[in-house]
Amino acid sequence: MPRGIRYAVLAAAVVLLAGVVGWLTAPGTEGLEGEWETAAVGGDVLGGRALVAGDANVAIDLVTGTRITLGSVTGGTKAIGGGRLLILRTSTLDGAGLDGRSRWTWQGPPAHTLRLVAGSPSTTVVQACGGTPVSCRLIGVDGNGKESWQTPQPTATGTGEPVVGEDGSLPSVGVLRTKDGTLVLVDPSSSRITLRTDTEAAVGRDGVLVLGTTQGGRCRRTTFETIDRSTTVTTPGSCAEGNGGLAAGTAPGVTVRSARVHSWWWPFGDGRPTLEVSGRHTGRVVGDDPLRALRVDDAGTTVRNGDVIRRYGYK
Repeated sequence: MPRGIRYAVLAAAVVLLAGVVGWLTAPGTEGLEGEWETAAVGGDVLGGRALVAGDANVAIDLVTGTRITLGSVTGGTKAIGGGRLLILRTSTLDGAGLDGRSRWTWQGPPAHTLRLVAGSPSTTVVQACGGTPVSCRLIGVDGNGKESWQTPQPTATGTGEPVVGEDGSLPSVGVLRTKDGTLVLVDPSSSRITLRTDTEAAVGRDGVLVLGTTQGGRCRRTTFETIDRSTTVTTPGSCAEGNGGLAAGTAPGVTVRSARVHSWWWPFGDGRPTLEVSGRHTGRVVGDDPLRALRVDDAGTTVRNGDVIRRYGYK
């Protein structure tokens, strides 16, 4: 083989080897494996559970990837509760299961103001206030959009508004404040009312209700999954200092940090965007487009990467 051809072949081999080495050593996703992906929509994360489009009634379940649409329903207040996307308008409530299996519309009583109170897998609770003088009642709406129970709102709470999450998350147990500062709990399934002496309430991820009382420099915090299933812990400090790490969209004990990473052989430019998970679970997502963590839980993390949403499970 002529010397010139040998040099050309050798140069091509070196370039090919450099490309292979570069590909093998480029920063990549670690500690996580993809479970599903779907086209993204522009909008907000509600209740840490679903990405809901701002200009259309389309929602993506951030755990399963299921995409649902409420058709021609427009306007209203959107919330997530009991595994449903709920849209409350002046006199109607539309619900759609995030699993895509149910869709219903409930008509509220005429000349009443409606507010969402709570959501469980079986029942959505609505507050309806009206009449002269104004009084309120609580109404349970079942998974088919039918009224399952109705009861007057406890007198001690007057016409007070229910406590719900600021991010559109409905608690799994309804909570109303009394005039003396204590709390009334409402069981969505049975309409059972329970009085609590706690003075603070917050709604965490997936509708978990957190109640707290600060005494003697210590916070007693009770977390409710249902009205009959709760856990209580006592920690130093004031309950007002936080809600126990139950902020919607973030798993307790897990931290997510945005960063950028370079290849060792090309330390120039801005690098590639990354999301690094640390704490109880560890992993790293590396993308070509800006990354946004939409949900982090004990099973994995859901990330928006440009026009795509991907769910990753921990290895």
